[in-house]
Amino acid sequence: MIVLTTMKVKTTIKEQMEERFPTVQFHWKESIEEAADMLPEADILVTYGEDLTNEAIEKAKNLKWINVASAGLDLMPFEKIAEKQINVTNARGIHATPMAEYAIAMLLQIERNAKQLIENEKNHLWDRSVKMGTISHKTMLIAGTGAIGQELARIAKAFHIKTIGISRTGEEKAYFDACYTNDALHEHLSEADYVVSILPSTSQTENFFRKKNFS
Repeated sequence: MIVLTTMKVKTTIKEQMEERFPTVQFHWKESIEEAADMLPEADILVTYGEDLTNEAIEKAKNLKWINVASAGLDLMPFEKIAEKQINVTNARGIHATPMAEYAIAMLLQIERNAKQLIENEKNHLWDRSVKMGTISHKTMLIAGTGAIGQELARIAKAFHIKTIGISRTGEEKAYFDACYTNDALHEHLSEADYVVSILPSTSQTENFFRKKNFS
């Protein structure tokens, strides 16, 4: 079996995989261009997905499985993939911790006026008048209650933030104070101090937030 990558992989992971699966041939390439010569022979392709084209899929004559090392799949040539009956899996949930931490970091940056403080620090300016707020005891509406949304809601509880979840089903999820369907978005937006959108990119979520929501 031949496994081909079109992305950078850490040396430690390469070593672990080669030790664990000694009968598998791994070809560690860092781009689709670099992997081009091996595409016709590959059984499994590990990629971020957005580098794939109809031409690349056509060229991959032995390909049985595409493993996408990210959650998003919307840039992939699915018609050609389905035509060739290639299995596709993604890494749903793998980004829950870093993305949830990123969202909290951005909220803190805004409330604590971090950019202004850093600029003042560069200029050796000590200014007590810089206004700063807190995120504690606020309300956060999270559109998308999947793995990332649930982790964000969990972390938000450390700041005593009220969490409102919006999703297609409205199903109750852990760490959310309340969950509603997509149709209820506009009804609950006015309750929120912060809105975090972590919706998957689908035909149903395209243009999900409209002018009336922002108003």
